[in-house]
Amino acid sequence: MTTISIRYLIDGAQRRSTYRETEDYRVSVYRKNERVQVEICAKKPIELISCSFKKPFHYHRKDQIYLNGYQSWTDTREYDLSEEIHNLNRLPQGIKHRYHFEMYGDSWFWKYHDESCHSFTYSYIRRGERSAFIGSLGDENAYLIIHHKKKENEMSIRSDCEHKKLKAGEKFKLYDFVYYVGDVQENLKRYFAHFGICKSEKISGYTSWYLDYQDINDEKIHTALAQTDPDNFDLFQIDDGYETFVGDWMDIDPVKFPHGLQDIVTEIHQKGLKAGIWLAPFVCEVDSRLYREHPDWIFREDNQDVYAGSNWSGDVVLDLRKQEVMDYIRECLQYYIDTGFDFFKLDFLYAAALVHGNGKTRAEMMRLGMKFLREVLKNKLILGCGVPLSSAFNLVDYCRIGPDVSLEFDDVFYMRRMHRERISTKTTLQNTIYRSCMDGYVFGCDPDVFLLRDDQIKLSGKQRRALVTLNHLCGSVYLTSDRVGEYDDEKKTWLNEARKLTDASVTSVKRTKDLITITYELHGQESRLVYDREKGVLL
Repeated sequence: MTTISIRYLIDGAQRRSTYRETEDYRVSVYRKNERVQVEICAKKPIELISCSFKKPFHYHRKDQIYLNGYQSWTDTREYDLSEEIHNLNRLPQGIKHRYHFEMYGDSWFWKYHDESCHSFTYSYIRRGERSAFIGSLGDENAYLIIHHKKKENEMSIRSDCEHKKLKAGEKFKLYDFVYYVGDVQENLKRYFAHFGICKSEKISGYTSWYLDYQDINDEKIHTALAQTDPDNFDLFQIDDGYETFVGDWMDIDPVKFPHGLQDIVTEIHQKGLKAGIWLAPFVCEVDSRLYREHPDWIFREDNQDVYAGSNWSGDVVLDLRKQEVMDYIRECLQYYIDTGFDFFKLDFLYAAALVHGNGKTRAEMMRLGMKFLREVLKNKLILGCGVPLSSAFNLVDYCRIGPDVSLEFDDVFYMRRMHRERISTKTTLQNTIYRSCMDGYVFGCDPDVFLLRDDQIKLSGKQRRALVTLNHLCGSVYLTSDRVGEYDDEKKTWLNEARKLTDASVTSVKRTKDLITITYELHGQESRLVYDREKGVLL
């Protein structure tokens, strides 16, 4: 291993060292075959800021670099060496700060450079049988960030250990990763096999979001439920809009749902379906009663509320370091358990990683939040959304792997300059393909909804067919907001053909310019699909 560079605070002063041992700490390196572990032991109380080491790596002109985004919604795909990763550097500061765009992704703690690119948790450089792969086994402690400095022919391997406080004599694992050389698909299988096999069954159903969005009510939900066929679906999920305000989870909107949700849950169960509910447990909006009554429950930095984004009336982060906050979240979740819900779509979870100041890394805070949710919900089905994926490994049954589907292929033009987590069917489909390697290992992949309807949508027929096909081929969650019973014969055929792919396994993903070739095996037979990522259609 090359030289390790560590920055840290001691007695309020910042220090930087490349030595394995100083008067302040000792670093131990363990290597076994293709696995590397690095541990630091503090001799004095210290607070870590960063840790990295540089590995010479000669990037070739024809290389393709896989960049895994920070969280569920962050764009993820292979990049040519000449391509730049999107960033907010050119967006005016006033717009960034007004809408808190930086908080959705990693811009608030990672400095973007046009001449380099970075990946979270795992990455590879595609080069035939000599492809290089690096993957973290230690993201519970600190996120592994692989920084590709293409012009410098250097790979910087970072441990995102910022905020970690160590007492004298305390040890902390900075790195635990594997480094493989060989075929990309085989390396992906080897890597995810470290985490075991996911036991979640594939699931299909209806979600209210992409038809009525927040404009739902008792009548609309009952109408949709009456049209949901239990012979083809497992789940009926109520999305955002039933609560008075985000954060006031036990305040069901009395105008929209004068009888509450209990009768709806009963009816869902009578149809033989699982009942699903949407919540964003780690945030609240500024118009909520929770925000007014408990301002001390909001996480603050420099005497300012920390925002997780600009959704609703503005969503702020709950201070998960406080027991009363965790007790409130537990009470809210228990309310829906008692109401009879079986399936919990938990959203905007990345907010947990925005909380710091308690001597833990971002990864540790995020993992603690996810473990807490699993502890409270026990054997209920959890769909994680808007979460750094490695923090959800083996703690959720299903996980969103891309941003929200948009009703036109790449959303409205001005949003294309915004954050990497923006709504986009184009990005969603790329993520669905490139993150399909996780499906069935760490969780069942949720590629978001398929939409085949003709009304209230601007996707072309070919784009809609690609959406339903790739969702069923690459994921384990098949939700829609369509009235499927109203499909014409052509749409029924598209859906039935897509459903045949749920037993398939993707064996290879290769990109040539704008075309992505997906090879899969179904009932012992190998087949291929070619997807045009710019047009959003299958060829």
